Amino acid sequence: MSARLASLMRRGEVLAVTAAPGGQRLLHFALVQAVCGTEALGRFANDLSFAMMLGLFSAVGWSALVLARVPVAGVGKSAPVMLGLARGALTFTLPACLVLPLLAWGGWVFEPAWTALLLAGWTAYTLARHFGLALAAYRRLLILETVLVVLLAGGLALFGGGQPWMAYAALAVPTALLGLVGLLVLVRQTRRCGGDASLPAGSARTAFEQAALNFVSAGMSMILVPLTVRVAGEGYGGLVALIGSLTSVLLLFPRALSFNALPALARVVHQQGSAEVRATLAALRRNLVRLNTALSLLALAVWGALAWWGQRPDFALAGASAIFLLYLASFYVGQLVLPESNYLQTVEETRLPLRVNVLSLVIFVAACAVVMLVAPRGVDAVLSLFAVLLGATLSRNLLLRRAVLRRAPEVFA
Repeated sequence: MSARLASLMRRGEVLAVTAAPGGQRLLHFALVQAVCGTEALGRFANDLSFAMMLGLFSAVGWSALVLARVPVAGVGKSAPVMLGLARGALTFTLPACLVLPLLAWGGWVFEPAWTALLLAGWTAYTLARHFGLALAAYRRLLILETVLVVLLAGGLALFGGGQPWMAYAALAVPTALLGLVGLLVLVRQTRRCGGDASLPAGSARTAFEQAALNFVSAGMSMILVPLTVRVAGEGYGGLVALIGSLTSVLLLFPRALSFNALPALARVVHQQGSAEVRATLAALRRNLVRLNTALSLLALAVWGALAWWGQRPDFALAGASAIFLLYLASFYVGQLVLPESNYLQTVEETRLPLRVNVLSLVIFVAACAVVMLVAPRGVDAVLSLFAVLLGATLSRNLLLRRAVLRRAPEVFA
């Protein structure tokens, strides 16, 4: 095999592994809608949103530590380090599960027991993914993702008809079992290496801070399905879940483009002048606009084809296309500040984007509260929520650009 072909295969593996979670969720939602119905999808997507919000603290925050510590653990130490981090994540997972009965009591969660298993399984799956990413084991990860998709699709196809709880079980059971197997393998490898690696002091605080930063940046999109179910019912919740899963796949491409541009930008920022930095950021912005425009046009074409192909129950809901357009506009607008975000990352500025994200989230929550109190239940309330999302995204862009201009006027003036 030539070096060029090997490099292309490696890039293909990396891209496939990167796109796997978004593609898996889109497939899962589509199968649940087809097998169990739109209302069952709305209930499941509602509960999954809460599981993932809680999972930011049980999984995502600790996964950031996995990426930081496992690659530098040294020969034979990766399994002990990973086991220590997995135990730390477990201490966050158990309290998170205890929150779910309270949410169910308040009418926000439909299936607290299944959602708890879903949270535990998704946490294990996310940690395992990041362990593989930390070790650059892309081929093994691709096999793991394939097995999970086969089990998920097979479970829904064989047992999903007339069983709405299969929407939860199809993902929760395989991820929980795979996580248990992975934990047993880690324990065995750790014993061979001479014992567990204790967590450094402050690990829990660092994981919590990482999770909080992700929460304030992703919280707006995660809460949309539960709010939609609250104001318009499970059917609209299922519709929003399908649209959101499509948008999450689109997000992978601009994020990958900006991530790949980080090393070159870092070199320019630290080794060259402000003129070169401006030129590099301008080139990235042009590429992002072209990519986002192409992706948006593709999404419009796919939506139009699906709507024309047949009268699906979710597409027949009043205002479905308007909701899709508002969601797509929010996606497009949200990616326009990636150059500013990249610059702040290269200069290791974290407080500024955190302040902006917190302020944007506060604006979004306040506006959503007004919508839920004032807007009539139904499609008008859903459209108002997505108009709020678009407005909050625009305000975040303006706030971030203004803050970055103050931070580096020589680059952004």
